[in-house]
Amino acid sequence: MPYKNIAVALAGKDNEIPVIDEAIRITINLKAKLCVLHVNDPHAGEMSMMMDSPKKYTKNDFIKIFHNTGHEEIAKRIEVKIVKNASVSKGIAELATDCDLLILGHNKMSKVKQSLTDSIDEVIVNVSDCPVLIIPK
Repeated sequence: MPYKNIAVALAGKDNEIPVIDEAIRITINLKAKLCVLHVNDPHAGEMSMMMDSPKKYTKNDFIKIFHNTGHEEIAKRIEVKIVKNASVSKGIAELATDCDLLILGHNKMSKVKQSLTDSIDEVIVNVSDCPVLIIPK
């Protein structure tokens, strides 16, 4: 099956440039459509007396990221899908239902952490219905 609808899941962090670059390279080579997927925490952007709330990302935040990484032309036409969900893996799986290939970044974990839990990208692979490409960050 040809990859015509490619999605890249991004958290909005600075270390995702290699993931963005690879997603764009693959999209251009395959003449495919690229979509950014993001999951906001249900409490993102809300005031909290207990701790700082996570940042609430918008479509414009991701357009700016693509623009700032030198991908101005892609930034003009990029599709961005954002959902609120307490589970990043379930949120990404929900957003990726119509894509042919999902691209994710991966941060290496310590041996101790590896023995205790799966990384978010491993969980996404387990719940995703499409092929997943993991890019080390």
